[in-house]
Amino acid sequence: MAEKRSVVAIAKELDPVTGKSDVQASVTKVFDLMGGVTKMIARGDKVILKPNAGHAEGPETAVCTSPEVVRAVIREVKKAMPSRIIIGESAAIGCDTLECFEVSGIADVVREEAAAAEAAGEKVKIELYDIKRDNDLINLAVRDYKSNIKHCKIPRLLLEAEHIITLPIMKAHASMVFSCALKNIKGTVQDQVHSTMHQQNLALAMMDVWWAVRPDINIVDAINVASGFSPHTPTPLYVGCIMGSKDPVALDLIACDVVGIDTNAVSYFKAADEAGLGVADRDRIDVIGEKVEDVYRKMWIPYLGDMASRWPEWDIRCEGACSSCQALLALNMETLKALGLYDEKSDISVLVGPRNELPDKPKEKIMLHGNCTKRYQDKGLFIPGCPPGETGLYLSIKAGRVVDGEIPGDIENYIRPNMEADHPVWEAYVNKKAEEFYGMPVEQLAQH
Repeated sequence: MAEKRSVVAIAKELDPVTGKSDVQASVTKVFDLMGGVTKMIARGDKVILKPNAGHAEGPETAVCTSPEVVRAVIREVKKAMPSRIIIGESAAIGCDTLECFEVSGIADVVREEAAAAEAAGEKVKIELYDIKRDNDLINLAVRDYKSNIKHCKIPRLLLEAEHIITLPIMKAHASMVFSCALKNIKGTVQDQVHSTMHQQNLALAMMDVWWAVRPDINIVDAINVASGFSPHTPTPLYVGCIMGSKDPVALDLIACDVVGIDTNAVSYFKAADEAGLGVADRDRIDVIGEKVEDVYRKMWIPYLGDMASRWPEWDIRCEGACSSCQALLALNMETLKALGLYDEKSDISVLVGPRNELPDKPKEKIMLHGNCTKRYQDKGLFIPGCPPGETGLYLSIKAGRVVDGEIPGDIENYIRPNMEADHPVWEAYVNKKAEEFYGMPVEQLAQH
């Protein structure tokens, strides 16, 4: 039997006049390289476009999929004459999807494209869709599930649509090291499932949800990627590419190569490979269009590296920790530095991962970060989750108690006010670190 191979397409088309990225030309080229949109989508099909619009951030931040990339994909898909093009998202827990659509600029694009289609007499309906507000759910059994997701409530519309096109933006991510096609699947479930995914093993839960939803086309926005401490304090970086594949694993792998992420240090590629969702072996991936080396641009990913010795003034014990918890460790330790709490709190020990000995210290001086440390929960301040909430460690250290959002009113009265108050200082710190890494002002890194 012939070995399974996957194809990843890369396009970087430039406007001959301005020299800037021609997003529409790049999107069209990627679809053409993949076989052509009219060969992939039939007349009258329902097509779901699933951008990354999980946070209420503008397009200049590169946190959400660029509205111009969404526009370009809508126009390309229209060539196949579908009956509906539905732009759907379920924003992050605590975020309003429709607000995210508005702030990201995606809502304006959808309204403009819908009006243009109607004015031209085209029979396609182009619309926004808030997955969180859909009550028509099917409790789908996840056969051979790998996490705690035995059943998953999925909107009927997602399961009945002929095509789901994931449309993520490439970005660094505190809870997964980076976010691309595979992680974008989290935006297809509602808050209850989203919360459940964090309770045992997020990487495996993502694979289970992917198995249930099964998008068939993946298009990546890598025009301006979000580097640094994304998604909450990103440093946008121009790469200028659109990428595409039917295989999300192969696509994420090659996307990492384009921006210089060491995939051996990212835990969820192993989970995706074991789940059989795609090809994780470069020898079985054919890259067509642009060559990786010709579009390569190193991306600042502060979530990777030797975490055990990175903060020598602290007792950091992270033997066996996954890449997600190590990424969160980097985010929270650097936040403590930015806020001037690093030296003051350095008598605290932090345990991350399953293979660490408990220090001989009072309970209030031991932070247990993540479910792998649960066996010690009565001997320290235990922050649950797999991985835990992104800012839970620094907020818990700052407060001297566990801050995980479980205490009624804590999110509104402590977590959000503290994050908002700390953000200006943190943002200035991140910008300084970004300028040190790239050797130029942050304002010059992205294409505007």
